[in-house]
Amino acid sequence: MLKPSESLFNELNLSEEPELPSVYPKSPGYSNSSKNRPSFSQSHCYFIGGETEALSRLSKYTKDEDLVLSFEKPKTSPNSLIPSTTTLSPYLKFGCISPRTVWYAVQDVIEKNTKKEHSSPPVSLIGQLYWREFFYFASYTIPNFDKMEGNPICKQIDYSYADTSQTKEYYEAWSNAKTGYPWIDALMAQLHQHGWIHHLGRHSVACFLTRGDLYVHWELGRDVFDKLLLDSDWALNNANWMWLSASAFYHQYYRVNSPISFGKKTDKNGDFIRHFIPILKDYPAKYIYEPWKAPKDVQKKAGCIIGKDYPHPIVDHDEVRVKNLDKMKAAYELSSSAGKKRDLPIREGSPERKKAKIE
Repeated sequence: MLKPSESLFNELNLSEEPELPSVYPKSPGYSNSSKNRPSFSQSHCYFIGGETEALSRLSKYTKDEDLVLSFEKPKTSPNSLIPSTTTLSPYLKFGCISPRTVWYAVQDVIEKNTKKEHSSPPVSLIGQLYWREFFYFASYTIPNFDKMEGNPICKQIDYSYADTSQTKEYYEAWSNAKTGYPWIDALMAQLHQHGWIHHLGRHSVACFLTRGDLYVHWELGRDVFDKLLLDSDWALNNANWMWLSASAFYHQYYRVNSPISFGKKTDKNGDFIRHFIPILKDYPAKYIYEPWKAPKDVQKKAGCIIGKDYPHPIVDHDEVRVKNLDKMKAAYELSSSAGKKRDLPIREGSPERKKAKIE
């Protein structure tokens, strides 16, 4: 049965502040030895606060006019050790810089290069600002925007397929970068260390937690991001979790990010994994994304035994992916059928609007 958002944490017996690893300045929980500990320069926060820093980053980025003109967010790298995007999101969140300032800076570059082709919304830099405003507007006008239940645009997905003890185990492993999938764990370690993940990395960890592998409620993942992301924003965080869990805005639930092959597209050697999960740093590239497949002698030589120094995969991706697709298909069919019988509620305090059927 569907569970009300208010009781979700109580039902799973989760503390208000979930236990999360101490990763400053060491990596999450795999080894405390100095050889596996990144230096301060490697582990300190990449983001320095303030308006001066925000304006400096914007100025530096927009000086590369070809980069601004060609920017397409889906084509940036999720596992670059130096972020491949503007990294302005925390500054926008805290008001260190305004979206209007960013818009004019980008627009100036476009207008100076009228003879050159440039990317367009929704993937361009201007498009990113449009998405921000769209989600702000949606969050204001849609009731219960931060919940599944009572939210008229959100698919009502039954997450009770997994019993509560299993859900808690999965949730804590994901939160603590201990899923046994190095690509997922490296991204979560980055979140703990830097308070930031590339948007495609967010796609990977959110898909893995929800519809892809663990089938855990998106509201729980949302809460971890809310605690740890420097750029966590109420409207954007809720919208993106609904999107990535295929609960709203995006409905191609059958497109699932692989926790193994996705990171290989832009980092075959696994340098990103080696940096954030240093216990795996001596693994051959052949096994860095699937260390459980390495022969015992390779594991011993690398100084990391799977199941002892680093966990086995918490689930079999190929197996649970198929099962979860069936669950999502059933949820979509049920939600669509129920939606045709209901009207959109009118938000309290908003002007009355005509009743519209949920499609």
